[in-house]
Amino acid sequence: MRRRALAARVLGGGFALTRRSIIAFQAAGDTAAAAAAIAAGAPGSALTVVFASAAHDLTALGKVLAAHRVERVIGASTGRSIGREGFEARGVSGFHLPAGRFAAADRVLPDVAAIGLPELRACVHELRRELACRPGGTLPHQFALLLVDAETRCEERLAAVLGMELNGVPLIGGSAGDLYFNPLGPPSGGTPLLHSTSARRGAAILCLVASASPVSAFCHTHYRAGDIKFVITDADPGRRLVREMNGRPALEVYAEACGFRQETSRSLDFAPFPLMIRIGGHYYPRGMQRIYADGALEFACALEPGLVVALGHPEDMIASLDGFFGSMRAQLGAPELVIGVDCAARTAYMEREGLTQGIEKLLKENAVTGFSSLGEQFNTMHANNSFTCLAVAAQR
Repeated sequence: MRRRALAARVLGGGFALTRRSIIAFQAAGDTAAAAAAIAAGAPGSALTVVFASAAHDLTALGKVLAAHRVERVIGASTGRSIGREGFEARGVSGFHLPAGRFAAADRVLPDVAAIGLPELRACVHELRRELACRPGGTLPHQFALLLVDAETRCEERLAAVLGMELNGVPLIGGSAGDLYFNPLGPPSGGTPLLHSTSARRGAAILCLVASASPVSAFCHTHYRAGDIKFVITDADPGRRLVREMNGRPALEVYAEACGFRQETSRSLDFAPFPLMIRIGGHYYPRGMQRIYADGALEFACALEPGLVVALGHPEDMIASLDGFFGSMRAQLGAPELVIGVDCAARTAYMEREGLTQGIEKLLKENAVTGFSSLGEQFNTMHANNSFTCLAVAAQR
């Protein structure tokens, strides 16, 4: 009875059940029950993507899906999955892309922190050749999906190289893991990535998808750059540390700019005021994650010496997201699926400020399925404090 109820939730997820329709799912229960429910919508799928809470063993999930003949699967572990019923702390969400309308090829990049530029470029070329040989591989639109173990801390280089090599093919992705909501780490043996029946650590998964429907990638944030600016004068980009700004201790300068009258050692206090960097005429936030005893600040993305940054300020999160979705619909029409990668810091802020219900309403209205990430990849850039997504246009 339990499995039938879960399957009904998947099949009643809001998409017409035809061979060419995208099937989105959100399943609760234990791993076996969730996998059985997911498999109900899988026949005829070119690719299945899953976003599972850390409560699930990804290896077990992959094996149960394979037993149900769902074999082309990639996935990520997360503190919050996003599905047709909103945010879920213990469930599994995801989608099936139907064969005929989509085709997919994927690669695991093991030990991704050490992989070289020639190997990354070769990976893209191999995926392109493999995709072209698959049924539907020459469909008119393409996009790339990148899932990365957040603990590798190599997303800046990875996105830059892959994004450039893809040469205009939109890329979105997310850094997998649960450390934002579970600072003590994942359960013993937990791993952040799933490829077929194998869980992976220290790796990345790159998937190239051909689509019959138009697609568009976006990177949205509800922060705006203010008038206060700093110069990073001492930093360690490899460790994502900033020690000095304007030639003074970074913590001292940052706290003064935020208007804190007393010294604080809580990184959470700085969450509403990320540093903003300007790229291609747009500002993108860089949130601070940790304050060390020596006053060094650890950010979610690398900041280099000599970089000019602006102090960010939040706008209304719900109104800003609503406006973004309005612009997206004006460009693409009502989407059939939005693959959403929402920064865990945004998710935590939403929960802390009581905004969950309003945000969930907008995500449901716009067919968002995805996960809370520890960093987002957008074309050639590693972002954070963003809602990065790829919208797939509805069938016409």
